[in-house]
Amino acid sequence: MERFHYLDWIAIGVYLLFAMGVGITLTRRASRSTGDFYLAGRSLPWWVAGTSLVATSFAADTPLVVAGWVRSGGISMNWLWWGMAVGGSLTFVVLAGWWRRLEVTTDAEIIERRYHGRPARFLRGFYGAYHSMITNTVVLMWVLVAMKKLVRVVLDVEDQSMDGWIVGGALVLALSYSFLSGLWGVVITDLFQFVLALVGAFLLAWKAIDALGGFSEAHAAFAELPKHITTLFPTDADPVTGISPGWTAMSWWTAGFGSFIIYFGLQGWLNKNADGGGIGVQRYSACKDENHARGAALWFHLTHYCLRPWPWILVGLASLILIDPAALPQLVGADGSLSPDHEAAYPMMMAEYLGPGLFGLLCASFLAAFMSTLDTHFNLASAYVVNDLYRRFLAPGKGDRHYVWVGRFAEIGIAIIAGIFATIADSIAGLFTFSLSLLGGLGPAMLLRWFWWRANTWTEVSALLTSTVMTVLTMTSKLGAETSVIDLPYPVSYIVVVGASLLVCLIVTLLTEPVNREHLATFYARVRPVGAWKPFGANPKGQVFAILAGWGGGIALIYGLLFGIGGLLLGGAFVLPFCCALIGAIVLRWSWPHTAV
Repeated sequence: MERFHYLDWIAIGVYLLFAMGVGITLTRRASRSTGDFYLAGRSLPWWVAGTSLVATSFAADTPLVVAGWVRSGGISMNWLWWGMAVGGSLTFVVLAGWWRRLEVTTDAEIIERRYHGRPARFLRGFYGAYHSMITNTVVLMWVLVAMKKLVRVVLDVEDQSMDGWIVGGALVLALSYSFLSGLWGVVITDLFQFVLALVGAFLLAWKAIDALGGFSEAHAAFAELPKHITTLFPTDADPVTGISPGWTAMSWWTAGFGSFIIYFGLQGWLNKNADGGGIGVQRYSACKDENHARGAALWFHLTHYCLRPWPWILVGLASLILIDPAALPQLVGADGSLSPDHEAAYPMMMAEYLGPGLFGLLCASFLAAFMSTLDTHFNLASAYVVNDLYRRFLAPGKGDRHYVWVGRFAEIGIAIIAGIFATIADSIAGLFTFSLSLLGGLGPAMLLRWFWWRANTWTEVSALLTSTVMTVLTMTSKLGAETSVIDLPYPVSYIVVVGASLLVCLIVTLLTEPVNREHLATFYARVRPVGAWKPFGANPKGQVFAILAGWGGGIALIYGLLFGIGGLLLGGAFVLPFCCALIGAIVLRWSWPHTAV
């Protein structure tokens, strides 16, 4: 507590007053209907919805994880999430617009719009329970774990018996305005939180570089680090001989170039957010129209991948030089061994290199990032409970105000469950990869629902069950077990999970009855998807080519900017990446109006 100056407390206090003021001010507006509480009246412009998505994905855990990866395995470890820009580009090309046309409240609602009959009703209800109680809870857990670690370092608290108080206080703060103002409060505060969190991240990066003597000295210091730390693409070449063991070695697939192939070529588009993800769907559905939804997706992906990671990466690299691994807290492994907690390096850099006022500003930015993520997941989990369970099956026909209050108390219940599990978890990265695998096998089925008329309810049921079973068999060690039944390291285990799920869901689809033709015709007329929909209409001339061109252009734009900015900051090549980004932008701009037929 001694390291806090009164200026630090002022910075934190101002933010808290702002957040609470927004929650109280918007309470009446959010209480009018579930459409206001969960979708902000479907009136959001692209820049508000997109910025809200960026703020939500920037949680207290994100800088800790990224900086920890840089320290433990190098910059290239970020391909675990950089690769997802491949599938993300398809979202702003077509999928975000299709979701807005469908006018759902949650992504679970598509099940009864796309499929038909009792199995579809059951699956929608199951998704409502699964996403509210499991997938959202896992995310809440790792965000709370990150806040727990941050508070331990910032307040210099070594007694882990305080974890319950830390987690409980964090939950009360995050629930305060989400409970009152719903999505209205979330998106308005997200605008402020995004700016504050981004400014805080760049401030710490600037201070870290300044501690090394400036950019010239920092570039020289980074050049002295092992090559596998600073390279943008994974390599398992021997640091002395430069020889790689080749693709037959497991290390080539887990830490070498093979891991890049998996992240970019498989996980990048066949993942749990293959067609937008629950949070994305909620924001796209809340936009004014489909063009605003696509614009929100584009703005989110550009900011998420190209702008935000670099200050965290710079801090991670600088911390390798400025912080001795022996000074880090120690994690206890399943076998009792100790290892440095690299995720704690980021808050240690904050405590060491930020003075009064700036330290409080960055603490406030972490608090903002933390709250923007938690309140979104509280609101979304509540939407699943109300929209896909309570109103649909348990208590239909009630008034909107009744459902809003049920949703508010659902947020409290979900917060309690996440808080209990967060007090006993310590690894953010382990929870993250487990969550990716858990629903990774559902990715193929999520895309098939849009691009193949033959997909049915059993396509998704079989993919979900296979993905869950295979994840438990291959990745239970990520949750603290001594080993997994099938002992495969990540991301090789991801190939097994997705491959098995894809094979099973295709076989099940062909062995089961297709969806009712009349029901499918209604869905087709509403969404106007492209792909294998020949029984219901031909693809508009040139639209498929425009979609593929826009998809490729979007990928070139994102990765060109990502590596161009990285080259500038790290003293590497940047002209060629920026040229690729420019070409991608031109192609995307040409294709934009042609993909929305």
